Amino acid sequence: MKKTTTIYSFGRRQLLGGGLSILAMGALSACGWRLRGKVDLPYKNILISGNLTQELRDDLDMIFRVNDVQIVKAAKDAELVLEIISEQNARQVLSYNGAGQITAYRIISRVVFRAFDQNGIELMPESDIYLTRDIDFNQADVQSFDLLVAEYVKNMRFDIVNQLMRRLASIKKLPSQKTPSESQPKSR
Repeated sequence: MKKTTTIYSFGRRQLLGGGLSILAMGALSACGWRLRGKVDLPYKNILISGNLTQELRDDLDMIFRVNDVQIVKAAKDAELVLEIISEQNARQVLSYNGAGQITAYRIISRVVFRAFDQNGIELMPESDIYLTRDIDFNQADVQSFDLLVAEYVKNMRFDIVNQLMRRLASIKKLPSQKTPSESQPKSR
């Protein structure tokens, strides 16, 4: 019976990988880059209305919950109304090969929205977030391509939600709007 031994060897890349990632994070933090965390929204009660898919609604619900924002059902209870005017996902042919077969697609995702307060005063006029991603196509992998497109659309939708949150964070409350702490009488 022959004994076998396993030799573990670590390459230079494996040994340096940990140190390089720490160095890269240090360099990125020096230029102002940081991991995304909570977004400071001046509104704590938001109504989401309009024409949106269930997937987008779920992503918005999740991101608002993470940021301690309550989603309400009526405009009278909301400090901010976010109206999704339209949401579109599309696929465009980007290129063909010499035989006339498709070799690449462009995936497009677009959300049009506006925001206003409970009194109907427009705080953010109709705006849109438009993202595209280019993806190669191989006739032999049609089924896996559809899964890949679905994953691209999911990631693009999450990018749109993050951009939307940053835009909502840039909206300032109007002077006539008081926060709950301002509306309470001060004790002496």
